[in-house]
Amino acid sequence: MNQYTREIHAQDGVVHLRLKGRYPNEHLRQEQNVFTALIDACEQNHCQKAVIDARDLEVDFNTLEYFRAGVDASELHRYGLRLALVAREEMISSFFDDVIHNRGVAVRVFTDLESASTWVRKNG
Repeated sequence: MNQYTREIHAQDGVVHLRLKGRYPNEHLRQEQNVFTALIDACEQNHCQKAVIDARDLEVDFNTLEYFRAGVDASELHRYGLRLALVAREEMISSFFDDVIHNRGVAVRVFTDLESASTWVRKNG
């Protein structure tokens, strides 16, 4: 199993978070928002835009875990954050998409980094 790691840096008003390895599903069972590291990085860098590159992330989420991730992503509007999430095609969940879109938040899922970066910079 590949160890879960995250790399965070800010550039030109955007926080970039790169996720690698096997996502520890126990994070989805904790009370804390799973995007806390991103929220903290945005606050520290005075950014309201972020890109998460999860193409090197391994996930095995069930429906409830996708729901939890979607609810936590939806909470980002409280912080005024706009998030572009980049994932491999096989990682994308229509259920996660439904959860975030039903809440009308500024979170969008992409399969390529360039489109995600363009979207997050042009909007908000």
